[in-house]
Amino acid sequence: MGFLADCHLHFEGSLPREILARLARRAGSPLADSAAFEQARRSVRDAPGFLSLYATICRLFRRPEDYGEAARAIGEALGRDGVGYAEVYVSPEIFSKMGLDAAECLAAVAEVFRARPGGCDCRILLDVVRQWGPESAARVLDLYERNPLPVIVGFGMGGDENALPASAFAGIYARARALGLKTSVHAGEWGGAESLRQALDALRPDRVDHGVAADDRLVRRLADESTTLCMAPTGNVATGAVNGFEEHPLPRLLEAGVRVALSADDPLLFATTTANEYRVARERFGLSEASLTSLAENSWRAAFCADAEREAGLSALSAWRPPVRLA
Repeated sequence: MGFLADCHLHFEGSLPREILARLARRAGSPLADSAAFEQARRSVRDAPGFLSLYATICRLFRRPEDYGEAARAIGEALGRDGVGYAEVYVSPEIFSKMGLDAAECLAAVAEVFRARPGGCDCRILLDVVRQWGPESAARVLDLYERNPLPVIVGFGMGGDENALPASAFAGIYARARALGLKTSVHAGEWGGAESLRQALDALRPDRVDHGVAADDRLVRRLADESTTLCMAPTGNVATGAVNGFEEHPLPRLLEAGVRVALSADDPLLFATTTANEYRVARERFGLSEASLTSLAENSWRAAFCADAEREAGLSALSAWRPPVRLA
């Protein structure tokens, strides 16, 4: 049974290795070789390197059926990891960039997720890519408005945090809320404290992904406004958002009363899992069992699910035991 919730995962970045290899073989990509992929993964040191590798993986998909196959494998992998509820960013504009029908690809993912593969209740967060602009984001909402699939619960923005100011998407976020979608945004990861401040002011998100660049004033604001940060420590280190675990702000944020939830973000690219992020938090930051349990509770409280589902998740979490220290 899965006890954990993870509200910050990306579809292509969550592929199990065997599915990546299968897609790569079909596409004739060198990433079919596990050593080649591992070399590419380990070479990531910064935002441009990460975004480049992510784009390479996106190009491996050639048909809507590929997305359905991948969705099933993702859900099964999450279930094996002890995740009972997951919110996964899916980017319809990526489908279009690959020359595929966005509605068909999105429907393929949604159909599989509705069946709860591996026992994991997977939901979709519609993802827009910041550097592609508000017009691209509007097309994503157009697609949702034409076909509001029940498994879609939220709307968010990733991509190059420094490409465009958050204010350029203020109208987009207002429209998403009007359509009944909860909202999140990647901010304060690579763009500094000002990026996070602008996102909070202009977009009014329900929660924030990362936020590692929060300065003291923003830390107080996040605590006062009970804004949850969905953090991914392993990914933050891998992409250079922070210079090593010893500089990661997670302990400081917890001490200041900020609501933090742990996420795997892109487990394929960071060689991690949701459960492993709790092991990392214990080993790297020395967090107590009580703190780890609080982090797990925060994930459920931040989830864009129904209140009854949240309460059921929190109730089930009482049987969960935080992982032991890393060997």
